[in-house]
Amino acid sequence: MKPYGDEVLLKLDRSIRLAKRAQEDATLQLNALTEEEIFDGVRHGNLTLHGTLISLTPQPIWGDGFLLPLPDVLVQVPRGKLQQDHNRQGHEEAMWIDEIHGITFGLTRLNHPLEASQVEAIGHAMTEQMQIRKKDAQWLHEETVHGDPLVMFYSESIQPSVRGIAYDIFFVTSVDGRLVTGNVRFPMEQLQIWRPITRAIFMCAQVTA
Repeated sequence: MKPYGDEVLLKLDRSIRLAKRAQEDATLQLNALTEEEIFDGVRHGNLTLHGTLISLTPQPIWGDGFLLPLPDVLVQVPRGKLQQDHNRQGHEEAMWIDEIHGITFGLTRLNHPLEASQVEAIGHAMTEQMQIRKKDAQWLHEETVHGDPLVMFYSESIQPSVRGIAYDIFFVTSVDGRLVTGNVRFPMEQLQIWRPITRAIFMCAQVTA
C-alpha cells in the first residue's frame, strides 16, 4: 500500500476514535442539558452548546407547508445554481452552507411516494447502496427516530473531504407522502455541536397540510 493510503487510514482511525469519544461526551452533556432542553432552545431560536451561542430561524422549504429551524450561520445556495449543477429531473433540491466553518446542509425531495412506516426500510436500503459506492467512508451508526411530525432515519459516517476528515449525517424522511433525503456534513471539531443540532432541527420541524 502507498504511504498516502496509510496516512489516510491513520487519519480515519484517529477520527473514528475522536468521533466515538465526542459522542460519549455529548451523551454526558445531555445529563446537564436534556434533549428536551435542546429542543426547547431550538424552538425558541436560541441555544448554547459547548460555549457556542446558536441562533436559529424557521425557514420555509418548498413552500410554507414545511418549515425547519435552521442556524443563522447557514446561507442558502441559489436554487438556480443547484438546478444547473445537478439537473435532476423531477427532484427539488435545497442547500445551505457555512463556508467559514465548512458546513453543508442539503435536502432533496423526490417524486417517489413514501409513507412514514417505510422510512426505516428505505433508509437502510439507501445506506447499503452508499456503502458500496463510498469505499473510503467509515460507517458508524444507524438509527430511526419516531418524532412528531416526522419519522427520521439517520446514517452517520466519517468521510475524507477537501478540509480533511468530515462527519456526515445522511437522513431519510417522509414529508406529505413523498421521499425526502439529505445530509449534513461538517468538520470533526464541530461534532459536539452539529450532531445534536441536526437531530433537533428535524424534531422541531413544522409540517402543515
